[in-house]
Amino acid sequence: MSIKRCLLQGSILSALLICGATGAHAADPNDVAARLKAVFADEGVTLSWSSVSGNDASMVLNHVTASTEGNPQPTPIGDVTLSNIREENGDYRIGKVSMPDYSVTKEGTTLDANGIEISGLRLPAPGKNDDPMAGLMLYDHARIHDISVKNGGKLVFDASNSHIDITPPSGDTPLKFAGGVDHFTADLSATKDPKTRAVIQALGYETIGGSADMAGSWSPGDGRMDLDKYEIAVKNAGTLAISLDMSGYTKDFVKSVRRVRAEMAAHPKKNNSAQGLVLLGLLQQLSFTSAKISFTDDSLTGKVIDYLAAQQHMRREDVINQAKAVLPFALAKMNNPEFSAKVTAAVSKFLDNPKNLTITAAPSSPLSLGILMASAMAAPKQIPDQLGVTVTANQ
Repeated sequence: MSIKRCLLQGSILSALLICGATGAHAADPNDVAARLKAVFADEGVTLSWSSVSGNDASMVLNHVTASTEGNPQPTPIGDVTLSNIREENGDYRIGKVSMPDYSVTKEGTTLDANGIEISGLRLPAPGKNDDPMAGLMLYDHARIHDISVKNGGKLVFDASNSHIDITPPSGDTPLKFAGGVDHFTADLSATKDPKTRAVIQALGYETIGGSADMAGSWSPGDGRMDLDKYEIAVKNAGTLAISLDMSGYTKDFVKSVRRVRAEMAAHPKKNNSAQGLVLLGLLQQLSFTSAKISFTDDSLTGKVIDYLAAQQHMRREDVINQAKAVLPFALAKMNNPEFSAKVTAAVSKFLDNPKNLTITAAPSSPLSLGILMASAMAAPKQIPDQLGVTVTANQ
């Protein structure tokens, strides 16, 4: 699921899980339904329903189903209620969208979701080609109270209060978004691979819990996507944080990628090398500005070191020293001695006192992803310098 797709069609992803202003007046239910269908179709989602009931302020789409490009099998959603509907300067604004609790079982696994709501849904009027937000479906707030996954009747995953808030662009300001998951739990004890299961048990992570948080902005005109924060925190393990700044992620780019992927999905046995080349060509439209990945330790590193020490019948200090000794040889393949020395120093510092480890890429000017991919294949040792990569620890 891409970030933009999550933001712009969050209502259908929530249902599928598979993911009085001045001048306002009454709205035509049938026109609202038709526009809803058209907007989703523009995002690659086909909506259908048996009938539309209600009035110009509140309506119900009965027996709604949805399908996506490359996956035409309709997924039943149920009756969807749209309330507090009004028209504002040609656009429709829906105060609240309520969806039924959702449950689907496949191959012994059951996925349930309840408390699915969207507020402040906007359906733009067609024909506003001069508006960079034309054709985009936005909302103020989306929420799923609880999502759970059961396998053979046993709960293996649960997430509470998954939510996202969107602030539309105004003037030169970009669209802003923020969201997260208040709490999640996952049962890893049923992992099928016996070796992996043994490691999980040894580390004491049969059941993990944590939270997720994200925030950023997007400018539809030039496709500037600034993911300020994407964090996943696991209790008694650590926090993984990612940030990304890139441009070229426009509506047209996403639509082009979706068309190529849908074609590949519709013809899986066909030689897709031509479509693959098209995708590579599309990536040249994206420019990389910066990125950062950091890990803040909350006992995970120490547990891994202790596990390795027990497996190899070594002392903890010996495992750490062994890792420090091996790292320079592993990095020597990059044929970049200066960069290898900096990485070795940072990782060694982290292993001695695990607090945090950060990898930052900040080139002097934005770089085309196409150029980066070509450089990675032709001269991989130049990539760290080209991207301005730095590795720091315990800062």
